[in-house]
Amino acid sequence: MAELPEDTTLDVVDQLIGEGETRRAEQVLLVAMLARRGEDATAARQMLREIEDTLATLHCRRAYLRAMKTGP
Repeated sequence: MAELPEDTTLDVVDQLIGEGETRRAEQVLLVAMLARRGEDATAARQMLREIEDTLATLHCRRAYLRAMKTGP
């Protein structure tokens, strides 16, 4: 995932998480379909891991932004 600019807003991060969750769901379906057909799903599984890694990063950024918004 490309680095997010330091001034990325919470709204933008929330939108990216929503889009990422949609992509994740689609990729899970793709992996399942390939497995059902007996096709090699290695590349699809790798892409799923990358999507999940990106989502984890975005969730961390959202938690940070929320913490900064509420203050100490």
